[in-house]
Amino acid sequence: TPDDGAVEIAGGGFFGSILDTDGREKDDFQLLRKYRQISQQPECDAAVEDIVNEAVVADNNDQSVSIVLDRLPYTEKIKRKIRNEFDEVLSLLDFDIKGHDIFRRWYVDGRIYYQCVIDPSDPTAGLQELRFVDPLKIRKVRERKKPDISIPKEATLKKDMSGEYYEYYLYSEKPVSKQGNTIGTSDYSKKQIKIAPDMVAYAGSGVTNAGRKMVISHLHKAIKPLNQLRMIEDSLVIYRISRAPERRIFYIDVGNLPKMKAEQYLRDIMQRY
Repeated sequence: TPDDGAVEIAGGGFFGSILDTDGREKDDFQLLRKYRQISQQPECDAAVEDIVNEAVVADNNDQSVSIVLDRLPYTEKIKRKIRNEFDEVLSLLDFDIKGHDIFRRWYVDGRIYYQCVIDPSDPTAGLQELRFVDPLKIRKVRERKKPDISIPKEATLKKDMSGEYYEYYLYSEKPVSKQGNTIGTSDYSKKQIKIAPDMVAYAGSGVTNAGRKMVISHLHKAIKPLNQLRMIEDSLVIYRISRAPERRIFYIDVGNLPKMKAEQYLRDIMQRY
């Protein structure tokens, strides 16, 4: 079961391709915004800071993360190359300085994307830059292959139990409104740029919803208690404000006394207290 949160599109003609309409499209973006709002709450912010500080250890003498290849069945020469490339990636990410922010972003959003930039004139030179991409603006798409459609040049052809499919990423400068309505592939692609899967580095939280279709953040379990906390705080403030003037008011019941006797009774009570 794919657990990378990709949108599945049925391949086909001009009007044949549809997005699934179970509301997941809309929820992905709403959830991301919800997670970011949650992380702004003081209690959640303090908890996330504690978690990030425990996870990313700052050390002046050594880097905070390293790669262990003890159980890899390869020669020391290959392992040395892997370690060197790992260090190269860390330097491209500027991990010693930005490691805390990178981990926090991943922890709050539940996913992180980087565009891998290479030099087109000299691809053998390797990675030149890693650019962070806002998860609201990019998403992975899995398109089922039909016999009569041509292969998109950005896509990668893969195979699973239910047949062949293409994988690619769609990027949009503005977050596209996901209403879950049926739109053609040509219509869908006009608004967005297709990116080959090997040009994007993606890491999900590893946590999925009950249907195993949507990647959720580790902060997801904080939504309910945080909503309850906000409701309690608001209701408590409203209750205390509304009760405050009542503490200085005396309700004097005069029943059906005549006006003169009622005023006299009221004055007696006032003098007594």
